[in-house]
Amino acid sequence: MQSDIGSVCRSHLEFMKWADDIVLGALSQVSADRVSADLGSSFKSMFDTLNHVYLAESVWLKRVQGEGNARLAGLAIPPDMKALAHVWPDVHRMWFDRAGSFSGDDWNKPCAHRNSAGVESSLPYWQIVLHVVNHGSYHRGQVATMLRQSGATPPGTDLAMFYRTR
Repeated sequence: MQSDIGSVCRSHLEFMKWADDIVLGALSQVSADRVSADLGSSFKSMFDTLNHVYLAESVWLKRVQGEGNARLAGLAIPPDMKALAHVWPDVHRMWFDRAGSFSGDDWNKPCAHRNSAGVESSLPYWQIVLHVVNHGSYHRGQVATMLRQSGATPPGTDLAMFYRTR
């Protein structure tokens, strides 16, 4: 494998999709009522937590596509698991398309945007990709805990596990 930042970012985006898909599928172990039950986490339910991950991936995608003022509040929120499972693959595909359009030093160029508080900021594209991937890992860990609380076995989604599957 090439070790340039572009290949690292593309690999991490593949990991993000892989882990999102696995956790989304794992929710089939519990009832729909339990998936949407308030379990006292930062986003209350498993559904709300995965919706948050999806929305974060979506808003950052819009920012790297040139919509620097994109905000979570401006995004459509999937109303249920079926809708979430339907729209999420498009976001993953668009991340891959965007990453595929970058070469060489493009990854180091700044991406100007406004954060959720409206504060102007700028990060290189490669840092945004790693942030989005890391953010999803954090919240998928919360879903794993909620699955355990619900009597289900959470799937493994460690980065090393992903590397072993490739």
